[in-house]
Amino acid sequence: MRMTRMKSLVLIMAAVSAFILPVVVCAQTKIGTIDFRTALQNTAEFKKAVQSLEAEFKPRRDELQQLSQELAEIQKKLQTAQPQEAAQLQLEGQTKQRQAQRINEDLQADVQYEQEDILRNSAQRMRGVIAKLAEEKGLDVVFSGAALVDPFEGRLLYLNSALDLTSAATAAYDEAHPAQ
Repeated sequence: MRMTRMKSLVLIMAAVSAFILPVVVCAQTKIGTIDFRTALQNTAEFKKAVQSLEAEFKPRRDELQQLSQELAEIQKKLQTAQPQEAAQLQLEGQTKQRQAQRINEDLQADVQYEQEDILRNSAQRMRGVIAKLAEEKGLDVVFSGAALVDPFEGRLLYLNSALDLTSAATAAYDEAHPAQ
């Protein structure tokens, strides 16, 4: 009888501790959130890199726009051109169209490569800033993503804004990596 009672008591204690232990552990876990993309895009360094990128590719965009205008002029001339002149204009139009297509494809590829390079480098530095910020604030976990702060995504129903590190991460990044 005493052995059965002891087993029951041990089972009850095990069941109670199975429910209480996770609550105690969760109560001690400190959590933060960050909208990683927003934090990164709001840094002075990132903004400067985007402006620099736009300036770097402006001549090629201007060239593409010029070709587009020339193609529009050719199309306009084609409407009133004589057959011989129309054949020459069509040939000229095709040449300019191929040239514009090549420039556009090269431009898109180059812009994409540069954007990915900027994102890769900035994201790596931002991760270091977030880790340091989390340590300073005594956080155990930092979740990332705009979906965390958007209740319509269905992932989170409530978030205390005090847990959001987005602005603090941007400020810490700007301090650690000033735009030059």
